[in-house]
Amino acid sequence: MSLANENQVDFGSLVAFYERIVDPLTLPMGRRALDLISLSAGDALIDVAAGTGALAVEAAERGAKVLAIDLEPKMVARATARLGPYAGCEAAVMNFEALDVPDASFDAAISIAGVLSFATGEDGMAEMVRVTRPGGRVAVATWDQEDAAAPQYLAREVFARTFPGRELWPEGFFPAWTRDAVARALRALGCDDIRTAGVEGVWTVETPGKVMTESGQSIRMFPGYRALGDADRSRFDEAFTAAVAGQAGADGMAHIATRAFVVAGRVAPG
Repeated sequence: MSLANENQVDFGSLVAFYERIVDPLTLPMGRRALDLISLSAGDALIDVAAGTGALAVEAAERGAKVLAIDLEPKMVARATARLGPYAGCEAAVMNFEALDVPDASFDAAISIAGVLSFATGEDGMAEMVRVTRPGGRVAVATWDQEDAAAPQYLAREVFARTFPGRELWPEGFFPAWTRDAVARALRALGCDDIRTAGVEGVWTVETPGKVMTESGQSIRMFPGYRALGDADRSRFDEAFTAAVAGQAGADGMAHIATRAFVVAGRVAPG
């Protein structure tokens, strides 16, 4: 559920939401990325646009020395607390377009639904390559927009049905990265041995009837939703709740398929 336009989103207000809702959705991408870069105990890893630190903790559990960075101080504060038990791991406020760390100072760099969520994603990847040693690995991941199988796309479909001719978000709001485009970008930045992987997951809504209360915080920040009046917001909330509830299984929970991809490359020696 990463949101693309940092000028329109107050990420500081989303800390609890990210940890409770977003982290379980994006962590499968992160675990696959850690496998692709063959993370080993003792490796120095920078987690770029790390949010509340779920992936950083996963890497720390595998024995890595992690620096988790994010632009939002409240996200960093939460990541700092979560990394507290792990020696040699920390979090810091930092702009991913200008990482305040030396060249070639990490064994690996990773960003999950992070740098690729912003229009400056290529700048972020360039910085990740810069700070990774020759022979080290870089991995990035995002939702598979070609399949339109992230939670926000269900909201977009419901919005279009409810308000024909209107959009939940404008064209270009989400940078149009495909796995091939990311692979080309990493090659252009000096990476070789490019590896890609698809990641299938499930968005589980435990109480479909309360989805807008429990999971609707990011949807309310989309431009189309914010432009609605109170009556139309209620119409959408009801329609979206019905759509999610319609996918409930025998256990009463809705299980909605998601798809993402990971691209990893090796920083070429010399």
